[in-house]
Amino acid sequence: MEPILHILIFDDVVAARGETFHIPGLDVTVLAHADDAVDAVHAGAQRPDLLFMDFAMGPGHKNGTEAIRELRAAGYAGRIVATSSDPARNADMIQAGADEALGQKAQLRSYLVHLAASAPPAASSPVRDADPA
Repeated sequence: MEPILHILIFDDVVAARGETFHIPGLDVTVLAHADDAVDAVHAGAQRPDLLFMDFAMGPGHKNGTEAIRELRAAGYAGRIVATSSDPARNADMIQAGADEALGQKAQLRSYLVHLAASAPPAASSPVRDADPA
C-alpha cells in the first residue's frame, strides 16, 4: 500500500475555483477559510501532515496569521506553509508559526507533486503541547 500524506489547504480562491489535487500518495482537502482551522485539524481520524495557509480568505473571515497562532497554541506541530502572494503577509505568517512560504500560489501544485515524489512513509503529525503561559 502506498504511503499517504494528509494535507489541508486553507484558501478561498483555490476553493472557489473548485481546484482538486489528485496526486498519488497525497490526500488533499481544500477549505475556503480558516475560521475553524483548529477543529478541522483535530476532526479527522488522521491528523494532517502538512497545512497550506493563505492570508486573506474573504471579508468576515479569520486571516492566516490568526489561524496559525491558534493552531500552534492548540498543539499542532505539523508543517505549515504560508501561501500569500504578498511577501509581507507571508513574513507575518512565518512570525506567527508557519515553517516556510511559497513565493507564488502558482507553485502550489508543483510543490505538492514534488512532495509526493520525495515523501517517506507518512505518519501522523506529533502534537506539540500548548504553552501553559
